[in-house]
Amino acid sequence: MKKLIKTINEIENILTSLEVVLKKEYHNLLNPKISIIDNLESIEEKKILFKKYIILNQDRLFLEKKYHIFAPYQNNNELNNNWNNILKKFYLLKELNFKNKILINKRYHLNQCFLELFSTYKTAITYNFNGNVKI
Repeated sequence: MKKLIKTINEIENILTSLEVVLKKEYHNLLNPKISIIDNLESIEEKKILFKKYIILNQDRLFLEKKYHIFAPYQNNNELNNNWNNILKKFYLLKELNFKNKILINKRYHLNQCFLELFSTYKTAITYNFNGNVKI
């Protein structure tokens, strides 16, 4: 049973780390002067945290079957409290992720409009045999 409690605590810690990464990503998306490298680093951090979460979740499912106890853990107060905290984190992460997607879509839309303008401008330019630009 202690392994299950430890696993759930680790899941809670990973979700807290994900929250920090998503808040950092939101801040980076709000500030246009932040480099793309910072955004890529946050994506890598998220990948690592999600991999850890998947492994811990598989362990949690195995331990639940082993001990014949399942979420929301009504019989054990400590597990029940931790599980409620995890659910709250999930809702918070979902909200943060939604905000980030909105910002990404706004930026993508502006970039897409720029690329469309650039592509029409680019098609209007031709080159002659000497490599000189013809308009």
